[in-house]
Formats: sequence, structure tokens, C-alpha cells
Amino acid sequence: MNATTLRRLRPRGQTRRAQILDAATKVFVENGYGAATIDLVVSRAGASKATIYSFFGGKEGLFTAIIEERAERILAALPHVGIDHVDVRGTLTEIGRRYMRVAMSPDAIGLYRLILAEGVRFPELARTFYRIGPDRVSERVASLLRAWRRHRLITVDDAYLAAVQFLDAVRGELHLRAVAGVPPDNLADAIERNVHHAVHIFWNGISRPPHGQ
Repeated sequence: MNATTLRRLRPRGQTRRAQILDAATKVFVENGYGAATIDLVVSRAGASKATIYSFFGGKEGLFTAIIEERAERILAALPHVGIDHVDVRGTLTEIGRRYMRVAMSPDAIGLYRLILAEGVRFPELARTFYRIGPDRVSERVASLLRAWRRHRLITVDDAYLAAVQFLDAVRGELHLRAVAGVPPDNLADAIERNVHHAVHIFWNGISRPPHGQ
């Protein structure tokens, strides 16, 4: 269900859809994609099969909707900035913070584990995950980098690759440890350190030298 169709739902329908997605996320995370069934979602959400099929069309559509919803959370959290007099380094820091708040949430970590565990058995599932999730987020960041490059605020050759590498650096080992089940004791502090370190390194690679150098 695309964003236009979603906006057409009445508030009650949007609430019910969100409740089903929350229940389905738990079912997928707890059981894996292969073992998850619509019946389990029905039981968890207290919804009818007819309602779930009406909203999502089946298990694949349900999983796709979950990934779309998580991607929309990240995209909605990214700041909308102008170009004139923009603080590029400060904006990158805020992007990193907001990105990590969603990426490090328990549900997001659980879905990432699911893709790692079952992507080989369900390659289309993994392709869908990247196409509507990480790839969209990377493209949003890349579009910012391109705009800053056009206004000679930064120097970067491949904006999309730079965006991917920036987000990789922001996640860093912290995300991998969380996926492995060993997050730090103080997650908020660890995220802040990770983001600042990633931005520092990335900024040194894209910042333009002072005029005349």
C-alpha cells in the first residue's frame, strides 16, 4: 500500500493497519519469515484474515509494508534543510542521530537479524528489504550531498556511494554488536560517540579546503 493509498484510509483504518503491522513485526521477529504465518498474525493482532488480506494481500505484502513503514520513519526523521548558509557538518550529525534512533530500535534490529538469517533462503525478501529500506534512505542522503556539491559546499565524486559509506560508518560496530545481542550498557551515549566519530572522519573527506589553499 503506497503513501497515497494510506492517506485515503480513514483514521480508524490507519490505526487498525498500524496495529496489524506492530503485531506482524513481532511475529516475523520471533518466528522468522519462513515460519511466520498469517494465522499467527491474526492471533497476535486480534484481526480477521479478511482484514489482513484486504490491507496487505498476503505474507509477502505484509512484510513489505513493515519495511516500508520502518523506512518512512527514518526518512521522516531526516531533517529538511535549505542550502544557503547551511551547517553541513551539523546537519550530518543530526542525520546520524535521527537515523540511529530508528536503526537501533529493538524492532529494527530484529528485522535486520531476520534478513541476515533468511536472506539466502528467500533472496527476493532480501532484495525487497534493500530496495524499499536502506537504498531509499541512502538515496535521500545522497540527494543532500549532491545539492551541497552543486553549491560548492563539499567535494564528493560519487554521492550515492558516499551516502552509503556515511551511514555504514554511523552504524559501525555498534549496530553489529546490537544485532549479535551484545549492545552497550548506555546505548544513548554509545550512539552519540559513534555519530560524532563517523561525522568527523566523513567531514575530513568531503570538506572543501579554505579558499586559496
